[in-house]
Amino acid sequence: MAEDHDIVLHTHDGTPVRLGDLAADPLVVVLVRYFGCLPCQAFVQELDAVRDQLPPGASVVAVGGSADFQAEWLKTEKGVGMPLLLDPGQHVRDLVQLGDLSATQLLSGRGMASYAGALVGKGLRPQKITKDATKAPGVALFDPDFGVRWVHRGERIGDYPTVEELLSVVRTPAGR
Repeated sequence: MAEDHDIVLHTHDGTPVRLGDLAADPLVVVLVRYFGCLPCQAFVQELDAVRDQLPPGASVVAVGGSADFQAEWLKTEKGVGMPLLLDPGQHVRDLVQLGDLSATQLLSGRGMASYAGALVGKGLRPQKITKDATKAPGVALFDPDFGVRWVHRGERIGDYPTVEELLSVVRTPAGR
């Protein structure tokens, strides 16, 4: 594979975005199962609402494998301002070794509760399930040179760190 920073992602309308052009200190990458996943939508919206609390130089994007129409819906209907990018080849997931959930993990009670909480508590609507429904949720922090600084690998549906936990990690200088 090409250098990590040469990975090409796409916006919902097909515009290519090179990972290297997103360099930040750090770059926070939310890895959604797919953009229609209710807990994924909820986490992206919650993090988007506090983007102004990121330290200077930091940036955040969300990356999913498919569902351009769902990314577009989050942008236009829900007002998500962070970039929502597609990575059909799952190259960013490969960088941080984030794979699929097992059947047991997909059906866990805590995962189902997370799904129900997003449906009832957040007023989000279920969307078409895509081929990426088995992907694990996660978050990765990349240094400006695309070294992996930190990774949260979800072990069930909706398994993201809290936004407060994530902001704490983002605010911790590299090397600590």
